[in-house]
Amino acid sequence: MPVDGDVPWDCAPHTGAKHDIYQRYLERWFPILLAGANAYPSVTYAEGFSGPGVYKGGEPGSPVIAMRALVAKVPKAKGVARFAFIDDDQRCVDMLLKTLKKEFPERPRTDAAMPVKVVHGTCATHLEATLDEMRAWGQPIFANLDSWGNAPVPYRLLRRLAGNVSSEVIVTLYPQHFVRFVSKHGEASDAVFGGDPTWRTVVDLAPEAKRRHILTCYRQALRAAGFPYLLDFELIPRTGQPLYLIFGTGHPLGVQKMKDSLWEVDRAQGVGFRDPRDEQAETLFDVNQPVLGPLTRLLTQRLRGSGPVRVEDLREFALLETVYRPEHVIKALKPLMDQGVLSIQGRGALWRSSVVSLVEASSV
Repeated sequence: MPVDGDVPWDCAPHTGAKHDIYQRYLERWFPILLAGANAYPSVTYAEGFSGPGVYKGGEPGSPVIAMRALVAKVPKAKGVARFAFIDDDQRCVDMLLKTLKKEFPERPRTDAAMPVKVVHGTCATHLEATLDEMRAWGQPIFANLDSWGNAPVPYRLLRRLAGNVSSEVIVTLYPQHFVRFVSKHGEASDAVFGGDPTWRTVVDLAPEAKRRHILTCYRQALRAAGFPYLLDFELIPRTGQPLYLIFGTGHPLGVQKMKDSLWEVDRAQGVGFRDPRDEQAETLFDVNQPVLGPLTRLLTQRLRGSGPVRVEDLREFALLETVYRPEHVIKALKPLMDQGVLSIQGRGALWRSSVVSLVEASSV
């Protein structure tokens, strides 16, 4: 729905952190797909909720950040990069057009090499049609669907993106919206979760379990849509309600590059991150000295009842099932060694090739 208030608006701390992630990821994404060894002829960056492209304090919006990433990292001669921006507030559409002209007074690429469409409409009714019109399908698409969960992201669109070659999606999910208004949501909200009404059982859960339940249901919907690899993490503003970013891709390399982008974010944003699976909900505020307690707990859960496991398999678990990087795993296992509850097969040092297990009857 159109913005309730002035356009543009203030750039919230969590928005600055998200944009930092987007920038770092797109500076990897564009070169890999347009200038890498297996480059595609074209790619498309699409937004279903683009906003005006600038904030009240002059900070750039995500459309500007995306176009800057292309211009900075990919030579003009490499491929075609399309940009599709949809917003249902005419004020945002008008301001975005002015913002792009101001940011790029001289086109950094020709219209043919960098077609741009700014459309007044909704994500639900106009984004897929715009991608059709731009002939984006059949080539990689990165869809940034930053609705906070307040506006529906069509499940049909998610399925089509998942089936499209080398395409990815990142969705901003504000779980409190679903928790607070569950009794007012109709069947249209079930469609957000792929038609599954299970999310509504949130009303029966303890307060601390509600957000995680909404995330779990949405993860299941994205996986059912066809995204085999997911990365989700929780943004924790020092003030205000947390929200989730959920990234879906068809390749583990996408998870790795998105995770690298996350761990490089400037922590001066006043926003922390945490792994939604950590039952103690410990926030990761310091990237230089990462808080590894949540990973130690998650690895302990993974090891319980599993028998001996290769450290390399635990590294893959960390990559695909947590917010942590594989290189964090050995450090996170060391507290278990110090407590005498981790057994290393052969009693050697702890290496990537080591096989480890929990000592029986431990109470970690």
